[in-house]
Amino acid sequence: MPDIEVVPTGEGRSLALFGIPVQRIFFALAAVIGLGIYAGVLLFGPNSLTVLLGLEEQRATYERHIKILKKENAALQKEYFELKQLEPEP
Repeated sequence: MPDIEVVPTGEGRSLALFGIPVQRIFFALAAVIGLGIYAGVLLFGPNSLTVLLGLEEQRATYERHIKILKKENAALQKEYFELKQLEPEP
């Protein structure tokens, strides 16, 4: 069983757990829970690290696709200009 005692303070008496006032324990516990929730939102929320990494991967995929399309476009332009020179000029 925890060691609960009544400790005199400047304003009167206060409950203490292991020599630490209960109000401080509750404040520290609330701060730890709040920081945990904040860290969870940073890691898994809508503006999180996982979203950032997913967007970077998507960007790399799009850049590879753009390179492929540019090569295909260059080949089609070459074929177009070759065919255009074969047509008689009016």
